[in-house]
Amino acid sequence: MVRVFTAAIFLSCFIVSASAQAPSSQGAATQAGRPAAKKPEPKAKTGAKPAGDSGPCQIGVIPVIGDAFVVQKVGLMVFGNDLTEVSTSGWGLDDLVVARVRAAAPGATVRKITAAKDAFAAIKRPEGLSGLFHDTNADLIAAVRQIVSGTRCNRYVLVRRYGSQFSNTNQDVRGIGIVSWVGRTYLFALTYIRVFDGEDFSIIKRGPASTDDESTISRALMLNPIRGPSRKLEEGYFPATPADAASNPALRDDVRALLAASLNQTMPAMLAEQR
Repeated sequence: MVRVFTAAIFLSCFIVSASAQAPSSQGAATQAGRPAAKKPEPKAKTGAKPAGDSGPCQIGVIPVIGDAFVVQKVGLMVFGNDLTEVSTSGWGLDDLVVARVRAAAPGATVRKITAAKDAFAAIKRPEGLSGLFHDTNADLIAAVRQIVSGTRCNRYVLVRRYGSQFSNTNQDVRGIGIVSWVGRTYLFALTYIRVFDGEDFSIIKRGPASTDDESTISRALMLNPIRGPSRKLEEGYFPATPADAASNPALRDDVRALLAASLNQTMPAMLAEQR
């Protein structure tokens, strides 16, 4: 009887001891199976400024050539005159101007600055006596200041269309286009260059783009009716309709070549540093 009682006590103590150790073993197992906490990955840096327009600028280029192409006829009488402008979107004449400035200033940081189409619309010399005393350069400088607001370049180069009297007639040709006159056809690319100081916006240099390939005698005898970059074309080159000009790849290439030649000839001297 005593042996049975003693055995029962021993067994009960063993059960109590085992049950007390079980939770601790389970907790250890759970802790051992838990994955290690990962360190948070460093966040990517933000706010970095892209290179290019945010960097320094030595020459800011304002090309105002656009995509208007003039198809013009000059007759012997007033009723024979005709002029139509067509859009030549895709010819890239403004980008061509920027490219020729870069070529004329190797190593310089050149930035294209786009002007609104009507940026210079208000610049006109008043008629009458007031026009004699009106300073159009002041209007031009004010317009350039507005266009380049927010940028800072050492110099600014403005390239715009300009006009020339056609032969000894009362007609003129302006900008980029083609003209027919008494059975002859001429292509022209007339632009004017102004270089502004980036601090006070004074005009450092100015002048029309020129190819300088016309002899003095030719100029004196007015054998070329256009005073500026132009060339005579073969017979039959004049477009049948103004709309045909915009879709003529040969005409596009000739215009680009003539414009590039005039800028290549003129721009290096315009951008040469004054000593």
